[in-house]
Amino acid sequence: MLVTLRQLQYIVAVSETGSFSKAADVVSAEQSTVSQQIRVLEDRLGVLIFDRKSLPVKLTPEGEKIVLQAKEIIDKVEGMLLPFKVKPNRFG
Repeated sequence: MLVTLRQLQYIVAVSETGSFSKAADVVSAEQSTVSQQIRVLEDRLGVLIFDRKSLPVKLTPEGEKIVLQAKEIIDKVEGMLLPFKVKPNRFG
């Protein structure tokens, strides 16, 4: 199963903003792309990450665990880039 760093950035952005539209602005992507890529990830994992029925969008219990791990992965990648003087940014 392939999970991309970009998908992880999308779920973190949605979790922090509570909105697919606002997250899309944060990550400089189209809202439809963010929504579709999160749906692809949910299908691959076999779990729902977000409760889309609530406004703002809320994490499911599984989603809370996934977002914690996603943040750790993103932080590790950013840490890897530091010695190379690449300016880290959680959302690319």
